[in-house]
Amino acid sequence: MNDLEALKKHDDWNESYYFNFHDTEHNLTAFMRIGNKINKNEKMMFFYLMSPTLTAGIKLETACDDEPWKNSGLKYLEKEPGTWKLIYDGPILDPLNKNLYQVKMDVTWEGLNPLMDYMECVDEKETELSSNVASEHYEQFGRARGTVNVDGEIIEIDAMGERDKSIGVREWGSPKMWMWINSAFSTDDAFNITKLSVEEGDIDAGYFYTNGKNHPLVKAQIDLKFHKGFPSIFNMVLYDKSGTEYTVDGEVVRFGMIPVDEEMVLIETLSRYTWLDKVGYGIAEFLVPKI
Repeated sequence: MNDLEALKKHDDWNESYYFNFHDTEHNLTAFMRIGNKINKNEKMMFFYLMSPTLTAGIKLETACDDEPWKNSGLKYLEKEPGTWKLIYDGPILDPLNKNLYQVKMDVTWEGLNPLMDYMECVDEKETELSSNVASEHYEQFGRARGTVNVDGEIIEIDAMGERDKSIGVREWGSPKMWMWINSAFSTDDAFNITKLSVEEGDIDAGYFYTNGKNHPLVKAQIDLKFHKGFPSIFNMVLYDKSGTEYTVDGEVVRFGMIPVDEEMVLIETLSRYTWLDKVGYGIAEFLVPKI
């Protein structure tokens, strides 16, 4: 049995899709995930909205079934390669004030760059080191348009965002930490970077899309500062395969927290980015040990 076949039999073998988008006019952010661990008969979903007055969401686990991209009101429909219908119909909860909101979302998400395969960024050793997080990992940025209805208030969405597809073992406690950071500055300029920290070292991968093509990123220097124990400001120098440097500064605007197991928590932030004279918004996600 080869290594891949052995990994497919692992309890935590996972296939998942994640989407996010941020509408700057309405200052509304959405992020969502459906993940299937078929060997555990476990299908996990989360769906969250963030705005200046709202940070609320839902996270559930159900048994696997014959509809892997549908779970508890959240549904993905791939209309054609790179174009997805994102649907949610159900409640979300604000954990601080215990308010419950009813949400209906109907958004079409369209990719704007070629799908980026992380294998273009890593060598054989780095692939092996990251095997307990994902054997296959794909990224793409895009535009989301449609409606989000929160308690009867209909918001017309015209947003930018990122999608992520990962296949492989997903052991949340395997990395010491990861940072997954993305932003779209326009329909022509965007980036994604992942820094995965394991016992043996760091693995960096991602892309910078500019001048009409994906430039695979192979190294990221990230100076992360905290405020009251939470990520606050991060200054980055990103390097692509040709040695080109991209200096990007990020600042957390707001965040939500998603417990993923007994040891680790996801901090999902809306962040504001500057690169050259361009300003963008996107998600910066930090997987950290529970305090």
